[in-house]
Amino acid sequence: MHCLPAFHDVEAQYGQDIKEKYGITEMEVTDEVFTSKYARQFEEAENRMHSIKAIMAATL
Repeated sequence: MHCLPAFHDVEAQYGQDIKEKYGITEMEVTDEVFTSKYARQFEEAENRMHSIKAIMAATL
């Protein structure tokens, strides 16, 4: 599992800059792992959102 955002390809401008400067195409997680059928980062991001909402509701 990995928190979002993740630098896993060179589609974003920042990824392109890093590739040009250092020759690195994947920094935090490989694109294969990020897009695999076993990837859970989006489910975890959704869980985080619900946790944040619950904490905000409890403290307001």
